[in-house]
Amino acid sequence: MEAGRKLQYVVTCAVSILTSTMGFIYAWSMVMIRKIWLGKADFQLNAEETKWFFNIAPIGLLVGTVFAGYICDKFGRRTTLLTATVIAAFGSIFAAISSEAWLLYVMQGLWSFSLGIVWTVRNIYMAEIVDPDIRGGLTLATRFMFHFGSLLMVLIGETVSYRAMNNWIIIAPLLSFAAIYPIPESPYYLLKVGKEEQARKELSSLQENVGTEDIDTQFEKMKMHVTMEMQNSSSFFGFISNISRKALIITFGIKLFSISLGPIVMQGLDSMILEEADIDLTFTDMIDLGIKVGVGILSALLVDRVGRRILLLWSFIGCSLSMTVIALYFGVRDYYTQAIQSIGYVTFAALIILLISKSLGLASIKEVIEVELFPLNVRVMAVVTLYVFEGLGYSLEKGVREFESSAGRVSVFWTFAIIAIHGFIFTYLVLPETKRKSLKEIQEMLRGDENVNKREITTIQD
Repeated sequence: MEAGRKLQYVVTCAVSILTSTMGFIYAWSMVMIRKIWLGKADFQLNAEETKWFFNIAPIGLLVGTVFAGYICDKFGRRTTLLTATVIAAFGSIFAAISSEAWLLYVMQGLWSFSLGIVWTVRNIYMAEIVDPDIRGGLTLATRFMFHFGSLLMVLIGETVSYRAMNNWIIIAPLLSFAAIYPIPESPYYLLKVGKEEQARKELSSLQENVGTEDIDTQFEKMKMHVTMEMQNSSSFFGFISNISRKALIITFGIKLFSISLGPIVMQGLDSMILEEADIDLTFTDMIDLGIKVGVGILSALLVDRVGRRILLLWSFIGCSLSMTVIALYFGVRDYYTQAIQSIGYVTFAALIILLISKSLGLASIKEVIEVELFPLNVRVMAVVTLYVFEGLGYSLEKGVREFESSAGRVSVFWTFAIIAIHGFIFTYLVLPETKRKSLKEIQEMLRGDENVNKREITTIQD
């Protein structure tokens, strides 16, 4: 850890505590709803009430995302993250007193609302705080900590009672509030709202070992960058203007491939694959989360060394190859059942490769790119729009089920393999490499501006 950037790592730890809290409460339903159904709680939920409980989450995420877009630009990134911890704490209070279905509905609504806020603002804040050469890795560190929090819930939740977990779960959002409260506000946001002195102060604290003259130079460059970008419209029409159109095409294209190969659309297919291949896994949730944590760490270590583009390309290759193997297995099995069932472990290996491939690039890198490619004037609007667009996955999931019923599961697997190939081609043709580039350099690259000093930097440090 470089001494001059110590605060940037401290900020990453603080945001990681927050994202692990979000993962912890998000995974509550994995364990506690099962306890309720098994009669290990002091009340019961029927099938209809359980359905309503799970339907609340996507609504809360959507509303939280839109709400974050409003307050993030109005009150600041740090304040928005603090707001999310308070909302999560209120949700935890309802968890502690939950004895009826409607109390769980309120809890789920508040928790998913707070998660929508954090997931929207986290990447924006990290991109504007952290130096270009470590931006990707530290941003992804906050992401895999979400899965670490979920893994903790699964491990702890299996060993404690329903009531004990709910009584103590409020500690997590309170700890997050304590972690987020002392961190600095984004200098970009402060300059955007005209608070120049405070912006300079925050920039100085983020660069402890940089001399006064260097800080002054960096601050003036950052100020010039913000002024230039804020001259453009911040409205929706500015968002879809020629200035942002290339970023729009790239990010929405990658988002569409991510949705098509994502957990919502492919929901249930993994368990179906294992069941059809006669593979019994008792600890599926733990294996899934363990892989996401482990590969998430690897992705964070590689993203600023190998690059975003390379990781995404390999991710699409892995997804396509694994889905091809699964499609071949089930296609052949329909004709040679006894011979092929003896190698059912092949589908398990392919499923693991699929999960690793998605976790390494597609599920994580897209979030870094979405923030990096858009200018300051429309950055928040772009991220909010992309996350709202991700809700398309819920309608696609129904389409996949209908397609499976009419064309068969093998056709579904081949379709996913082809989608991944198209994702590879799209990424190869249109996505530029953004590793170690400042936010200003990325905008100049997208505009094709060759008359700039490539060494000039406006994020925080050269």
